[in-house]
Amino acid sequence: MRKSFRARLVVVPAGVILALSAAGAWNSALATAPTGETATPLARGAIDASANINRKVGDGSVRLKTDGDLDALTVEITLAPGGTGGWHSHSGPLITIVKQGSLTLLDDSCVPLEIGAGHAAILSGSMAKDENRGTTPVTFDVTFLIPRGAPPRIDEPAPAGCTD
Repeated sequence: MRKSFRARLVVVPAGVILALSAAGAWNSALATAPTGETATPLARGAIDASANINRKVGDGSVRLKTDGDLDALTVEITLAPGGTGGWHSHSGPLITIVKQGSLTLLDDSCVPLEIGAGHAAILSGSMAKDENRGTTPVTFDVTFLIPRGAPPRIDEPAPAGCTD
């Protein structure tokens, strides 16, 4: 069974320069570079205590469990019209909140998801690409939960069959 689309998407903080694996599995010649993207780190903090939250919230519910050495990192990203974050993945899950414009996220099957201003998505951090297909800038905030000291972004080559 295929995972839900939301579980496979990510949002791009391309302005945050990342260290890559010392194993050298990543090939920079195959990576897709971001264009028209500006990222501003807003805050990063160590999560010092594990969390185990299971709470009813209105008509919904929230379950969150953490363990180990993690950081929370929040970045504000602006994509110019026609801009893209390039293909990439993340070191952990993230929450994206679109503040202005409409953000298009492509998963590794090239399936698009539109997220408009005032909407948010919780994503796993697997490979994706963000785009601004509109005529005005898109601004969004991303909060990552990632391993302590890890880079939030890992550049990736475009998936097979995705030339977009």
